[in-house]
Amino acid sequence: MNLQGDFEGLTLASILQLLCNDQKTGILTVTNGEDSSRVFFDQGTIVYATSHLKQSRLGFLMQNSGVISGQQLSKCLAYARDNKLHLGKVLVQKGYISEETLKKYNTKQVELILYDLLLWEKGKFEYKDDRLNLTNMIVTQLNPMKLILEASRRIDELSVLKKVIPSDKLVFKMSGKVRSKEEIKLNANEWRVLSLIDGTRSVRQVITESAYDEFAVYKIIFSVISSGLIEQKQEVVQVNGDDGNNLSGILTMFNDIFKAIEKNLSAEIGEKTMEIFKETQSDLPPDFKTILMDYRIENQKNSNLQVVETAIARLDTFPDNQKDFLIKGFVAYCSLILKKAFDILGKKPVNNILIDIEKVLDYINKYQSSSNDKDRIVTDLNALISRTRADFNLSAKNTKGKKSLFSLFSR
Repeated sequence: MNLQGDFEGLTLASILQLLCNDQKTGILTVTNGEDSSRVFFDQGTIVYATSHLKQSRLGFLMQNSGVISGQQLSKCLAYARDNKLHLGKVLVQKGYISEETLKKYNTKQVELILYDLLLWEKGKFEYKDDRLNLTNMIVTQLNPMKLILEASRRIDELSVLKKVIPSDKLVFKMSGKVRSKEEIKLNANEWRVLSLIDGTRSVRQVITESAYDEFAVYKIIFSVISSGLIEQKQEVVQVNGDDGNNLSGILTMFNDIFKAIEKNLSAEIGEKTMEIFKETQSDLPPDFKTILMDYRIENQKNSNLQVVETAIARLDTFPDNQKDFLIKGFVAYCSLILKKAFDILGKKPVNNILIDIEKVLDYINKYQSSSNDKDRIVTDLNALISRTRADFNLSAKNTKGKKSLFSLFSR
């Protein structure tokens, strides 16, 4: 029997269940780009699995749990490679682990591979009936329904974690709220992940370099965010030239503009700030109001990017130039917010907002690569600032104390 095709979502779980129910003996190969894994079935029982992932490797799992040392692992890997032996058997022969420990960690390795597979959102699969040579394999016997139920639980929990960490491209940094390591109570795995969070690595890079599975890293990052140890690094995404209808750069620039506005308004009216943003959304043109239906100033940029792209996809008609439409809409949104702020607060607070917007634009101009989007946004917002000052008879003079430019991005 041969099966092959594409899968999405939980289709792969159904394939595993089918092969187990039909008591198949053979190999299931699953790929997604450069990622690949193989699952071995013996009369409907999952007995073995292999993966490209470092975290699924037997030696790493044992070293990470403190069962063997790095020196012992290196020595046994070299011996196993030279003599074409299974690493686990070499570790047992050398007396570093027992047979029972080997079986325990071999089962854990297979489980991690399968949990990771069932988290894949899409990919390709191919199953072939085949005779298995299990002579040199440390086989296990896994209940597929138990695996699928646990994978489903992880998928549900991961969906909650991703509301706080909506993209693996996010970069986090230490918040500076903890004075010394003595004040932090973390286990070894949490310390390992925390040590990689330095304001330059993305979540995906932390997953890769830690060699932990995705679910574990998301849980740890969520935990240290909740404890206040780390915070997202706010930065302008570097956009080299134009990139079709990629909206990320536009959302990032306006996200920084809105953060500057929100910071000033919060200093004046506190919790009522968000009411100004919500009220002005209702005054926008219908199409743009629909696009911003779930857009929230307090959300992270990547979360807002997702809701904007989803809203655009649902529109019956939409201009060919999405970027042009978004820039016009966001500038109009800024204009309405400034007018509302002037009606409530008067000249000085609004002038302070304009000064901070100019600082953000200076930062964008200086540090972001040249692109038509950047030039358009800077030009249109500078024009809006000039119109606002003229309409409200405001001075360009800085009415605030001198402040570091980078303080605008500390939120």
